[in-house]
Amino acid sequence: MQFNHQKPTMDDYFAATLTKLNSNFFANLTIVIGNESCDLDSAVSSIVYACFLDWQYNLIKCKVCTNIYRDESVVVKDDIFVPVLNVDRQDFELKTEVAYLLREKGINESHLVFRDDHDLPKLLSKPKSKVVLVDHHVLAKKDQYLAPYVTEIIDHRPLDQTGWHYKDDTRSTIWPVGSCTTLIAQRIKDLCTLLAKNVDFFNAHPWCNEMIHATIILDTVNFSKEVDKATPLDEEMILFLESLLKPADYKALRKKVLASLVAARSDVSRLSAAQLLRKDVKTVNNILVPSFPILVKEFLERPGALEAVTEALDRHSCNIAVLLGMDLSKGLQRDTAVYSPNNPEEAASLGKYLVEYSAPALRLTPAAHAHCGYYRQGNLAASRKQYMPALNHYSNRQTQ
Repeated sequence: MQFNHQKPTMDDYFAATLTKLNSNFFANLTIVIGNESCDLDSAVSSIVYACFLDWQYNLIKCKVCTNIYRDESVVVKDDIFVPVLNVDRQDFELKTEVAYLLREKGINESHLVFRDDHDLPKLLSKPKSKVVLVDHHVLAKKDQYLAPYVTEIIDHRPLDQTGWHYKDDTRSTIWPVGSCTTLIAQRIKDLCTLLAKNVDFFNAHPWCNEMIHATIILDTVNFSKEVDKATPLDEEMILFLESLLKPADYKALRKKVLASLVAARSDVSRLSAAQLLRKDVKTVNNILVPSFPILVKEFLERPGALEAVTEALDRHSCNIAVLLGMDLSKGLQRDTAVYSPNNPEEAASLGKYLVEYSAPALRLTPAAHAHCGYYRQGNLAASRKQYMPALNHYSNRQTQ
Protein backbone atom coordinates (compact mmCIF):
# COMPACT_ATOMS: atom_id res chain seq x y z
CA MET A 1 0.00 0.00 0.00
CA GLN A 2 1.32 3.44 -0.88
CA PHE A 3 0.71 6.53 1.18
CA ASN A 4 0.37 10.08 -0.06
CA HIS A 5 2.82 12.20 1.93
CA GLN A 6 2.16 15.42 0.05
CA LYS A 7 2.18 18.57 2.13
CA PRO A 8 -1.18 20.32 2.56
CA THR A 9 -1.75 22.97 -0.08
CA MET A 10 -2.84 26.54 0.42
CA ASP A 11 -6.26 25.56 -0.91
CA ASP A 12 -6.53 22.84 1.76
CA TYR A 13 -6.05 25.55 4.39
CA PHE A 14 -8.74 27.73 2.79
CA ALA A 15 -11.21 24.85 2.49
CA ALA A 16 -10.73 23.70 6.09
CA THR A 17 -11.00 27.24 7.46
CA LEU A 18 -14.13 27.95 5.44
CA THR A 19 -15.80 24.74 6.65
CA LYS A 20 -15.18 25.69 10.29
CA LEU A 21 -16.36 29.25 9.71
CA ASN A 22 -19.56 28.25 7.90
CA SER A 23 -20.42 25.57 10.45
CA ASN A 24 -19.60 27.88 13.38
CA PHE A 25 -17.19 25.22 14.63
CA PHE A 26 -14.46 27.34 16.15
CA ALA A 27 -13.43 28.75 19.52
CA ASN A 28 -12.14 32.24 18.68
CA LEU A 29 -12.03 34.16 15.42
CA THR A 30 -9.31 36.38 13.96
CA ILE A 31 -10.02 38.19 10.70
CA VAL A 32 -7.11 39.45 8.60
CA ILE A 33 -8.29 42.08 6.13
CA GLY A 34 -6.58 44.37 3.62
CA ASN A 35 -7.72 47.70 2.24
CA GLU A 36 -10.81 48.29 0.14
CA SER A 37 -8.95 48.35 -3.17
CA CYS A 38 -8.16 44.63 -2.71
CA ASP A 39 -5.13 44.91 -4.96
CA LEU A 40 -2.48 42.19 -5.03
CA ASP A 41 -0.56 43.63 -2.07
CA SER A 42 -3.66 43.67 0.16
CA ALA A 43 -4.91 40.26 -0.94
CA VAL A 44 -1.57 38.46 -0.56
CA SER A 45 -0.78 40.22 2.73
CA SER A 46 -4.08 39.06 4.26
CA ILE A 47 -3.83 35.52 2.87
CA VAL A 48 -0.23 34.86 3.88
CA TYR A 49 -0.45 36.44 7.33
CA ALA A 50 -3.66 34.56 8.19
CA CYS A 51 -2.00 31.33 7.05
CA PHE A 52 1.00 32.10 9.26
CA LEU A 53 -1.15 32.93 12.31
CA ASP A 54 -2.92 29.60 11.84
CA TRP A 55 0.44 27.78 11.59
CA GLN A 56 1.76 29.57 14.67
CA TYR A 57 -1.39 28.81 16.67
CA ASN A 58 -1.23 25.11 15.86
CA LEU A 59 2.47 24.98 16.66
CA ILE A 60 1.98 26.51 20.10
CA LYS A 61 -1.26 24.63 20.75
CA CYS A 62 0.50 21.30 20.30
CA LYS A 63 2.90 22.18 23.11
CA VAL A 64 0.07 22.55 25.61
CA CYS A 65 -2.06 19.60 24.53
CA THR A 66 -3.04 17.34 27.42
CA ASN A 67 -3.39 13.58 27.33
CA ILE A 68 -7.15 13.81 27.66
CA TYR A 69 -7.40 15.38 24.23
CA ARG A 70 -4.87 13.20 22.45
CA ASP A 71 -7.17 10.17 22.34
CA GLU A 72 -9.74 12.31 20.49
CA SER A 73 -12.45 11.36 22.98
CA VAL A 74 -13.11 15.03 23.59
CA VAL A 75 -13.96 17.31 20.67
CA VAL A 76 -12.06 20.57 20.94
CA LYS A 77 -12.85 23.65 18.88
CA ASP A 78 -9.78 25.44 17.55
CA ASP A 79 -9.24 29.12 16.90
CA ILE A 80 -9.48 30.08 13.23
CA PHE A 81 -7.71 32.78 11.25
CA VAL A 82 -9.68 33.98 8.24
CA PRO A 83 -8.26 36.14 5.44
CA VAL A 84 -11.09 38.32 4.15
CA LEU A 85 -10.70 39.78 0.67
CA ASN A 86 -12.04 43.32 1.03
CA VAL A 87 -14.24 43.25 -2.05
CA ASP A 88 -17.69 41.86 -2.84
CA ARG A 89 -17.60 38.41 -4.42
CA GLN A 90 -19.19 39.63 -7.66
CA ASP A 91 -16.36 42.13 -8.15
CA PHE A 92 -13.50 39.67 -7.67
CA GLU A 93 -13.21 39.15 -11.44
CA LEU A 94 -12.29 42.84 -11.72
CA LYS A 95 -9.12 42.20 -9.68
CA THR A 96 -7.51 40.58 -12.68
CA GLU A 97 -3.96 40.23 -11.32
CA VAL A 98 -5.22 38.90 -7.96
CA ALA A 99 -7.44 36.30 -9.63
CA TYR A 100 -4.58 35.34 -11.95
CA LEU A 101 -2.01 34.77 -9.19
CA LEU A 102 -4.37 32.86 -6.89
CA ARG A 103 -5.38 30.64 -9.81
CA GLU A 104 -1.68 30.04 -10.55
CA LYS A 105 -1.19 28.87 -6.97
CA GLY A 106 -4.11 26.45 -7.15
CA ILE A 107 -6.48 28.39 -4.90
CA ASN A 108 -10.15 27.75 -5.61
CA GLU A 109 -12.21 30.95 -5.69
CA SER A 110 -15.10 29.15 -3.97
CA HIS A 111 -12.89 28.63 -0.90
CA LEU A 112 -12.13 32.34 -0.50
CA VAL A 113 -13.99 34.62 1.90
CA PHE A 114 -15.16 37.98 0.52
CA ARG A 115 -16.44 40.91 2.52
CA ASP A 116 -20.10 40.34 1.57
CA ASP A 117 -20.08 36.57 2.23
CA HIS A 118 -20.79 37.06 5.93
CA ASP A 119 -22.28 39.61 8.28
CA LEU A 120 -18.91 40.75 9.65
CA PRO A 121 -20.29 42.82 12.56
CA LYS A 122 -22.29 39.77 13.67
CA LEU A 123 -19.27 37.48 13.36
CA LEU A 124 -17.10 39.84 15.37
CA SER A 125 -19.72 40.25 18.10
CA LYS A 126 -18.54 36.98 19.63
CA PRO A 127 -16.19 37.28 22.64
CA LYS A 128 -12.43 37.40 21.93
CA SER A 129 -12.89 38.17 18.21
CA LYS A 130 -9.92 40.01 16.72
CA VAL A 131 -9.06 41.91 13.56
CA VAL A 132 -5.64 42.35 11.97
CA LEU A 133 -5.37 45.19 9.45
CA VAL A 134 -2.84 44.77 6.65
CA ASP A 135 -1.91 47.27 3.94
CA HIS A 136 -3.88 50.08 5.58
CA HIS A 137 -4.37 51.77 8.92
CA VAL A 138 -7.03 54.40 8.12
CA LEU A 139 -10.40 52.69 7.92
CA ALA A 140 -12.94 53.59 5.26
CA LYS A 141 -16.22 54.94 6.61
CA LYS A 142 -18.00 51.63 6.02
CA ASP A 143 -15.31 49.75 7.97
CA GLN A 144 -14.96 51.97 11.02
CA TYR A 145 -16.91 49.46 13.14
CA LEU A 146 -13.77 47.25 12.95
CA ALA A 147 -11.67 49.63 15.10
CA PRO A 148 -12.54 48.20 18.57
CA TYR A 149 -11.50 44.70 17.45
CA VAL A 150 -8.14 45.63 15.91
CA THR A 151 -5.19 44.06 17.74
CA GLU A 152 -2.48 44.42 15.09
CA ILE A 153 -1.70 46.62 12.10
CA ILE A 154 0.90 46.01 9.39
CA ASP A 155 1.09 48.77 6.79
CA HIS A 156 3.57 50.58 4.55
CA ARG A 157 1.72 53.86 4.13
CA PRO A 158 2.85 57.12 5.75
CA LEU A 159 1.48 57.27 9.28
CA ASP A 160 -1.83 59.15 9.40
CA GLN A 161 -3.19 59.56 12.93
CA THR A 162 -6.27 61.56 11.91
CA GLY A 163 -8.21 58.29 11.75
CA TRP A 164 -6.47 56.50 14.61
CA HIS A 165 -9.18 55.12 16.89
CA TYR A 166 -7.54 51.94 18.10
CA LYS A 167 -6.88 50.54 21.56
CA ASP A 168 -3.66 51.59 23.27
CA ASP A 169 -2.23 48.05 23.19
CA THR A 170 -2.74 47.61 19.42
CA ARG A 171 0.53 46.38 17.93
CA SER A 172 1.55 48.34 14.85
CA THR A 173 4.23 47.86 12.22
CA ILE A 174 4.01 50.91 9.97
CA TRP A 175 7.08 51.46 7.84
CA PRO A 176 7.53 53.02 4.38
CA VAL A 177 8.60 50.18 2.08
CA GLY A 178 7.69 49.32 -1.49
CA SER A 179 5.27 46.53 -0.65
CA CYS A 180 3.31 45.62 2.46
CA THR A 181 4.18 41.98 1.80
CA THR A 182 7.79 42.92 2.59
CA LEU A 183 6.68 43.79 6.13
CA ILE A 184 4.59 40.61 6.29
CA ALA A 185 7.64 38.53 5.35
CA GLN A 186 9.81 40.33 7.90
CA ARG A 187 7.22 39.93 10.67
CA ILE A 188 6.84 36.20 9.97
CA LYS A 189 10.62 35.78 9.83
CA ASP A 190 11.04 37.55 13.19
CA LEU A 191 8.28 35.53 14.88
CA CYS A 192 9.66 32.26 13.53
CA THR A 193 13.05 33.16 15.03
CA LEU A 194 11.41 33.83 18.41
CA LEU A 195 9.81 30.37 18.21
CA ALA A 196 13.24 28.89 17.35
CA LYS A 197 11.75 27.71 14.06
CA ASN A 198 13.76 29.98 11.74
CA VAL A 199 12.47 29.23 8.21
CA ASP A 200 10.12 26.35 9.09
CA PHE A 201 6.98 28.22 8.04
CA PHE A 202 8.49 29.28 4.72
CA ASN A 203 9.65 25.73 4.02
CA ALA A 204 6.22 24.33 4.89
CA HIS A 205 4.39 26.88 2.72
CA PRO A 206 6.44 27.53 -0.45
CA TRP A 207 3.35 29.00 -2.18
CA CYS A 208 3.43 31.80 0.41
CA ASN A 209 7.03 32.55 -0.55
CA GLU A 210 6.09 32.62 -4.22
CA MET A 211 3.13 34.95 -3.68
CA ILE A 212 5.10 37.40 -1.54
CA HIS A 213 7.97 37.32 -4.04
CA ALA A 214 5.60 38.05 -6.94
CA THR A 215 3.89 40.90 -5.08
CA ILE A 216 7.15 42.64 -4.16
CA ILE A 217 8.26 42.38 -7.80
CA LEU A 218 5.00 43.94 -9.02
CA ASP A 219 4.85 46.67 -6.37
CA THR A 220 8.43 47.80 -7.00
CA VAL A 221 8.16 47.17 -10.78
CA ASN A 222 11.12 44.82 -10.41
CA PHE A 223 13.11 47.39 -8.40
CA SER A 224 12.83 49.99 -11.14
CA LYS A 225 14.98 53.06 -10.49
CA GLU A 226 12.45 55.15 -12.42
CA VAL A 227 9.58 54.13 -10.15
CA ASP A 228 11.85 54.45 -7.10
CA LYS A 229 9.56 52.60 -4.67
CA ALA A 230 11.95 49.88 -3.49
CA THR A 231 13.79 50.17 -0.19
CA PRO A 232 16.72 48.19 1.25
CA LEU A 233 14.22 46.06 3.22
CA ASP A 234 12.36 45.13 0.00
CA GLU A 235 15.68 44.03 -1.48
CA GLU A 236 16.59 42.11 1.69
CA MET A 237 13.30 40.22 1.72
CA ILE A 238 13.37 39.40 -2.00
CA LEU A 239 16.89 37.95 -1.60
CA PHE A 240 15.74 35.99 1.46
CA LEU A 241 12.80 34.52 -0.46
CA GLU A 242 14.99 33.69 -3.45
CA SER A 243 17.39 31.87 -1.13
CA LEU A 244 14.47 29.56 -0.34
CA LEU A 245 12.94 29.39 -3.82
CA LYS A 246 16.36 28.75 -5.40
CA PRO A 247 15.54 29.84 -8.98
CA ALA A 248 18.04 28.79 -11.65
CA ASP A 249 18.17 32.40 -12.87
CA TYR A 250 16.73 34.96 -10.48
CA LYS A 251 16.88 37.80 -13.02
CA ALA A 252 14.92 35.79 -15.56
CA LEU A 253 12.39 34.77 -12.90
CA ARG A 254 11.83 38.38 -11.82
CA LYS A 255 11.28 39.53 -15.42
CA LYS A 256 8.88 36.66 -16.10
CA VAL A 257 6.89 37.33 -12.91
CA LEU A 258 6.60 41.05 -13.63
CA ALA A 259 5.56 40.53 -17.26
CA SER A 260 2.84 38.03 -16.35
CA LEU A 261 1.37 40.17 -13.55
CA VAL A 262 1.48 43.41 -15.55
CA ALA A 263 -0.28 41.63 -18.41
CA ALA A 264 -2.93 40.26 -16.02
CA ARG A 265 -3.47 43.63 -14.34
CA SER A 266 -3.66 45.50 -17.64
CA ASP A 267 -6.09 43.06 -19.22
CA VAL A 268 -9.09 45.37 -18.92
CA SER A 269 -10.17 45.40 -22.55
CA ARG A 270 -13.42 43.61 -21.72
CA LEU A 271 -14.26 45.84 -18.75
CA SER A 272 -16.75 48.67 -19.09
CA ALA A 273 -16.06 52.12 -17.64
CA ALA A 274 -18.29 51.25 -14.67
CA GLN A 275 -16.36 48.03 -14.02
CA LEU A 276 -13.03 49.85 -14.26
CA LEU A 277 -14.23 52.24 -11.56
CA ARG A 278 -14.92 49.26 -9.27
CA LYS A 279 -11.65 47.49 -10.05
CA ASP A 280 -9.44 49.45 -7.63
CA VAL A 281 -11.18 52.19 -5.67
CA LYS A 282 -10.83 53.89 -2.30
CA THR A 283 -12.59 56.76 -0.61
CA VAL A 284 -11.34 59.65 1.52
CA ASN A 285 -14.36 61.14 3.28
CA ASN A 286 -16.37 62.54 0.35
CA ILE A 287 -13.64 61.98 -2.28
CA LEU A 288 -13.71 58.94 -4.56
CA VAL A 289 -10.20 57.77 -5.59
CA PRO A 290 -10.22 55.05 -8.28
CA SER A 291 -6.94 53.87 -9.76
CA PHE A 292 -6.63 52.43 -13.27
CA PRO A 293 -4.02 50.18 -14.93
CA ILE A 294 -4.39 52.45 -17.97
CA LEU A 295 -4.00 56.21 -18.35
CA VAL A 296 -6.93 58.38 -17.29
CA LYS A 297 -7.03 59.96 -20.75
CA GLU A 298 -7.69 56.48 -22.19
CA PHE A 299 -10.39 55.83 -19.59
CA LEU A 300 -12.10 59.13 -20.43
CA GLU A 301 -12.34 58.07 -24.08
CA ARG A 302 -14.45 55.03 -23.18
CA PRO A 303 -18.20 55.24 -23.84
CA GLY A 304 -20.11 56.67 -20.88
CA ALA A 305 -16.96 57.26 -18.79
CA LEU A 306 -18.06 60.43 -17.00
CA GLU A 307 -21.61 59.11 -16.58
CA ALA A 308 -20.09 56.06 -14.88
CA VAL A 309 -18.03 58.33 -12.60
CA THR A 310 -21.21 60.23 -11.65
CA GLU A 311 -22.97 56.94 -10.79
CA ALA A 312 -19.96 55.78 -8.74
CA LEU A 313 -19.98 59.06 -6.80
CA ASP A 314 -23.65 58.56 -5.96
CA ARG A 315 -23.08 54.94 -4.96
CA HIS A 316 -20.25 55.84 -2.57
CA SER A 317 -21.95 59.02 -1.26
CA CYS A 318 -19.07 61.14 -2.57
CA ASN A 319 -19.22 64.44 -4.46
CA ILE A 320 -15.82 64.61 -6.13
CA ALA A 321 -13.54 62.09 -7.86
CA VAL A 322 -9.77 62.01 -8.25
CA LEU A 323 -8.95 59.58 -11.07
CA LEU A 324 -5.44 58.11 -11.12
CA GLY A 325 -3.98 56.43 -14.20
CA MET A 326 -0.81 54.45 -14.87
CA ASP A 327 0.57 52.78 -18.00
CA LEU A 328 3.66 50.56 -18.22
CA SER A 329 3.40 49.53 -21.87
CA LYS A 330 5.88 52.16 -23.15
CA GLY A 331 7.78 53.03 -20.01
CA LEU A 332 6.02 54.30 -16.92
CA GLN A 333 3.46 57.09 -17.42
CA ARG A 334 0.99 58.55 -14.90
CA ASP A 335 -1.85 61.04 -15.15
CA THR A 336 -4.69 62.40 -13.02
CA ALA A 337 -8.13 63.94 -13.41
CA VAL A 338 -10.38 65.71 -10.90
CA TYR A 339 -14.12 65.70 -11.61
CA SER A 340 -17.28 66.82 -9.85
CA PRO A 341 -20.52 66.85 -11.88
CA ASN A 342 -22.34 69.10 -9.40
CA ASN A 343 -19.52 71.31 -8.16
CA PRO A 344 -16.88 72.06 -10.82
CA GLU A 345 -15.57 74.95 -8.70
CA GLU A 346 -14.71 72.50 -5.92
CA ALA A 347 -12.98 70.23 -8.45
CA ALA A 348 -10.91 73.18 -9.66
CA SER A 349 -10.02 74.05 -6.05
CA LEU A 350 -8.88 70.49 -5.29
CA GLY A 351 -6.93 70.36 -8.55
CA LYS A 352 -5.11 73.57 -7.63
CA TYR A 353 -4.35 72.16 -4.17
CA LEU A 354 -2.83 68.99 -5.66
CA VAL A 355 -0.75 71.00 -8.14
CA GLU A 356 0.70 73.02 -5.25
CA TYR A 357 1.06 70.09 -2.84
CA SER A 358 4.69 69.50 -1.84
CA ALA A 359 4.92 66.60 0.61
CA PRO A 360 5.89 65.10 -1.81
CA ALA A 361 5.36 67.26 -4.89
CA LEU A 362 3.20 65.36 -7.39
CA ARG A 363 4.45 67.60 -10.22
CA LEU A 364 1.07 67.85 -11.93
CA THR A 365 0.89 69.80 -15.19
CA PRO A 366 -2.60 70.95 -16.30
CA ALA A 367 -3.65 69.86 -19.78
CA ALA A 368 -6.82 70.70 -21.67
CA HIS A 369 -9.94 68.58 -21.27
CA ALA A 370 -13.49 69.63 -22.01
CA HIS A 371 -15.25 68.23 -18.94
CA CYS A 372 -12.80 67.83 -16.06
CA GLY A 373 -9.49 69.02 -14.66
CA TYR A 374 -6.86 66.85 -16.33
CA TYR A 375 -3.17 66.70 -15.35
CA ARG A 376 -0.04 64.94 -16.53
CA GLN A 377 1.97 63.67 -13.56
CA GLY A 378 5.70 64.32 -13.49
CA ASN A 379 6.49 62.50 -10.23
CA LEU A 380 6.35 58.94 -11.51
CA ALA A 381 7.13 57.52 -8.08
CA ALA A 382 3.91 58.99 -6.62
CA SER A 383 1.14 56.40 -6.53
CA ARG A 384 -2.21 56.64 -4.76
CA LYS A 385 -0.33 56.04 -1.50
CA GLN A 386 1.20 59.52 -1.85
CA TYR A 387 -2.13 61.11 -2.80
CA MET A 388 -4.06 59.86 0.23
CA PRO A 389 -2.44 62.12 2.90
CA ALA A 390 -2.96 65.14 0.61
CA LEU A 391 -6.62 64.26 0.09
CA ASN A 392 -7.12 63.61 3.79
CA HIS A 393 -5.64 67.00 4.65
CA TYR A 394 -7.70 68.79 2.00
CA SER A 395 -10.92 67.07 3.08
CA ASN A 396 -10.37 67.79 6.78
CA ARG A 397 -9.54 71.41 6.00
CA GLN A 398 -12.82 71.81 4.11
CA THR A 399 -14.88 70.56 7.07
CA GLN A 400 -13.25 72.82 9.66
